[in-house]
Amino acid sequence: MITYTCDGCGKTLNRHDLRYTVKIDVKAAYDELEISLLDLVRDHRAEMLRLIEQMKHKDAQQLEEGVYKNIQLDLCPACQRAFIRNPLRFHPEQSAPEPSVDVDAFLRSLGMGKRPEEGDQGGERG
Repeated sequence: MITYTCDGCGKTLNRHDLRYTVKIDVKAAYDELEISLLDLVRDHRAEMLRLIEQMKHKDAQQLEEGVYKNIQLDLCPACQRAFIRNPLRFHPEQSAPEPSVDVDAFLRSLGMGKRPEEGDQGGERG
């Protein structure tokens, strides 16, 4: 059986349950490069060696995430609503729990089914 886990609250979602997918691309933003004559004659080798030396002391994952990071989330309906309300401040505890449906209480409200106090008398009424 294929299941998913809500990345907001941790709820297990079955394959056919309603779920939402959020895809976020975080990329370094750069302005368009304007190359001048000074850029063309500059010593690029020295600059590259300086950058390589700086990168030697950093974690590879940290370097990658400094340029690009893709985040994908699976959310249950409650967490999706919380995310939509405030995506930049989304925390799992913001989502309201899904209301559970008490089928017995619903049927009793319609006058069907046994009331809890009636119980089973174990005999026939005559």
